Amino acid sequence: MTPSNHLEQTFAVVPAAGSGVRMGLNHPKQFHLLHGKPILAWTLERLLALPFVHGIVAVVPENAVGFVAALASSLGAGASVTVVAGGARRQDSVRAGLRALPDTCQWVVIHDGVRPMASPELFYRTYEAARQSGAAICACLAQDTVKMADSGWVQATVPRDRVWLVQTPQVFRRDLLERAFHLAQAFEWNATDDASLVERLGVRVAVVEGEKFNIKITTPEDLLWASWYLEHSPKDTAPLGRQKERP
Repeated sequence: MTPSNHLEQTFAVVPAAGSGVRMGLNHPKQFHLLHGKPILAWTLERLLALPFVHGIVAVVPENAVGFVAALASSLGAGASVTVVAGGARRQDSVRAGLRALPDTCQWVVIHDGVRPMASPELFYRTYEAARQSGAAICACLAQDTVKMADSGWVQATVPRDRVWLVQTPQVFRRDLLERAFHLAQAFEWNATDDASLVERLGVRVAVVEGEKFNIKITTPEDLLWASWYLEHSPKDTAPLGRQKERP
C-alpha cells in the first residue's frame, strides 16, 4: 500500500544514538561491521526499499553525524536520509527525530537502528495495522513460562498467553506520537518504547505478530546470530518483490 496523496507521507525515524556498552566494543555497536557493512547500513537499506517510506531520519551520536551522512550517500540515498544528533536516552533521540520530520509527514515508522533483519512483510503488516487503528506495534507471544520475581523469590506466575515481547517497527499517526512525546516531556514520563507513551493517551495500540529473527543486536551472541542469518537469508530484500526507485 503506497499513499497516493503527496501531502500525506510516511517517514521512518531510526534511533541509533546509543553507545552499546553491553557489546563490549570500543565503538558504538550500530557502526560495527556485519558482513562488510555497518549494522546501521543494513537497517537503512531495509527501510529504503519500502515503497511507502518517503524518507528516513537517522538519529545518531553527535560525533557521528558526518559519518552517517556519508554512509547514506554511499548507499545511494543521500537525499532520502536526514541525519541528526540524538540525546542521552532513546526517548530523547526519538524526540529529536520527530522534530526533523517535514510538514508533509503524517505517519511515522520507528525502527531500531540495530534491528537489521526485519522482513519487508513485517513492515507492511505493522504499517497496515496502524493505518486502520492509528497506532500499531509488532511483538512475539511469549513461549516460555513467565514469572514475576523480587529479591530472588518468585512473586507470581503470569499467564503467558497474554505476554508479548515487543519489537520494532512501531507505526503511529504523527499527531498522536507528537502529543504523547509532548506530554512525556511535560510530566517527565519515561518509557523504553514509544507505544508506552501513546498508550498513556488512552489510545488503543494494535499488535501484529512479530518475527523471531527480528532481534535487537545487543550482545556478542546476537552479533554471531545476525551474521549467520544474513549469510543464509535470501539476498533480495525488496518488499514483496518490488524495489523502490531512488532519484
